[in-house]
Amino acid sequence: MTEPTEPDAPLDAPMDPAREAAVRRLLAEAGGPEPLPDEVAARLDAGLADLVAERSALPIVSHPESHGVVVPLDAAARRRRVRVRVLLGAAAAVVAVGVGAGAVGGGLGQSGSDDVSAANEMAEEDPARSEGGGEADDSAATLDEGQENAEAPEAEPTPDAGDLFDAPRRVVSDGPLREVRATQLREDLVALQHATLPRPTSADYSTATLTAPSDFRCEPAAFGLGYLVGVEYSGMPAVVAFREPVGSTQAAEVIACGSGDVLHSTTLPATG
Repeated sequence: MTEPTEPDAPLDAPMDPAREAAVRRLLAEAGGPEPLPDEVAARLDAGLADLVAERSALPIVSHPESHGVVVPLDAAARRRRVRVRVLLGAAAAVVAVGVGAGAVGGGLGQSGSDDVSAANEMAEEDPARSEGGGEADDSAATLDEGQENAEAPEAEPTPDAGDLFDAPRRVVSDGPLREVRATQLREDLVALQHATLPRPTSADYSTATLTAPSDFRCEPAAFGLGYLVGVEYSGMPAVVAFREPVGSTQAAEVIACGSGDVLHSTTLPATG
């Protein structure tokens, strides 16, 4: 009598402790048993059906006078099969979660890239709008500035000191051109002061007034404010500028025509 064919490994053999610990760890990380996805369950059922069909197709080894031996699955084998199904279900759930996260991330990335592309297109179209807006802003600013200028009263032009210096008011004198000598500068300036300056009560030093004979020629220069008298100094035309008195003294300067250089400067007693 021929013995029945048995599988290579016994179905009721206990699991390796290390493998069982790894299985428990995976189950703990997966968050405990979860419902098996329908797709995975269908694949498992199909695989089991194929195994059953293949096992059924194998010839039964038995004696002609005896019935075939059917090896029933014990409780341990059934528990192992259940544990395998649970592990496969947990692994499938983890894979499904990873695939879903990747799909969501990809969708977000694509959406973000689409938003960036749309923003770039809007930025390319915006220069013309920005340019138009800039022109409108410039026009508005120009209009506001024009209104401010129209509303603000124009300030009256003030006389430029340089213009007064270059073109003093001319007063023609009847006497001859006086001479100022470097060796007797103080005496000549005092004599000129008493002969040409007006009385202090009627004097006005806020402008420039040049007193000289009609034939006196002097190149314009910055003579300054005060009473100016045309003279001859070292054979050349010059101007003596009497400044506004300060207390009991008055400054007098000999200025060259054209250049405006101060040739001499002194302080005289103010006329009474």
